[in-house]
Amino acid sequence: MYRVNRILRGAFFGVVVGDALGGPVESMTAEEIKGKYGVFKEITGGGRQGLEPGEWTDDTRMTLDVARGILANPAYPLEEIGHNFLRWYQSGPRDIGTTTRESIGNYMKTGNWREASRKTAQTLNKMDSNGGLMRTLPVSLGYWQDMQKIAKWAAEICLMTHYSYDSATCCIFYNLLVRLAGNGGDKRQMVSRALELTDGYCSEMSILPSKFFWHIIRSVQKGARPVAPRGNSLDTLAASVQAFLNNQNFEDTLVDVVSRGEDTDTAGCITGGLAGTYYGFEAIPQRWLKAIRDSEDIEDICRLFEAYWRHKGLSA
Repeated sequence: MYRVNRILRGAFFGVVVGDALGGPVESMTAEEIKGKYGVFKEITGGGRQGLEPGEWTDDTRMTLDVARGILANPAYPLEEIGHNFLRWYQSGPRDIGTTTRESIGNYMKTGNWREASRKTAQTLNKMDSNGGLMRTLPVSLGYWQDMQKIAKWAAEICLMTHYSYDSATCCIFYNLLVRLAGNGGDKRQMVSRALELTDGYCSEMSILPSKFFWHIIRSVQKGARPVAPRGNSLDTLAASVQAFLNNQNFEDTLVDVVSRGEDTDTAGCITGGLAGTYYGFEAIPQRWLKAIRDSEDIEDICRLFEAYWRHKGLSA
């Protein structure tokens, strides 16, 4: 069970550490971060949201909502996840993305998540923001034994609020990559294999991403210039994968992606989840772990997933 614990805790604590590291510098440019901090590598608090040191954002909150929904009903998690989203929304969160807010509001009028997200797409005329991607990691952990289910539920959960094939494809690719990362090995081979699998599953599900999706991921593989994680799924995913490929430990990977500026909490969140799965819980710096507020919520979800994996007979 050591490996199971290492992966699960690495993944979930990777998410929250990345979120808490990136939150205070959200919306700053790389130049502004460097000018203020030099090398930004400590969990400081502050920033646009006025965060306490170690406080996490809506990225982690919604990740936990997805995780609990999958555990409550793995055969069809959308209803439970939706209930969790509604409870969070009605609690008056400090920060909530425009697309997510619109889609939840539309769901409260229609009672149908897909109809709600389609209506949001018509209203906003732009649905490729990274709000679906930021919360998606639990899909890989919930359906670890079945790549096809990983792809299916990654897309379905994204499309609840973000009706965009590019966003759905980013979620599919990310979760497949996290799953492969759990086995260790050569990172570039993982990215190539995740691309192959994503292509196949997207074809099966008639999800047709734009050519830009393939271009941006392949350009990352070939060592393109650093991508800044702006608020859309494609740039955020590209920056995350780029940092994962170009660094050799958890801390350097997170420092790299957060130092690029822009949507740093989401970039930190998804990169932390990926790197935490690959390097394991023990690779996360202790000073970052000690800084996390409300860490018992993360411990609880790790324990629940460990019990779920035991029930499934999983040994990673």
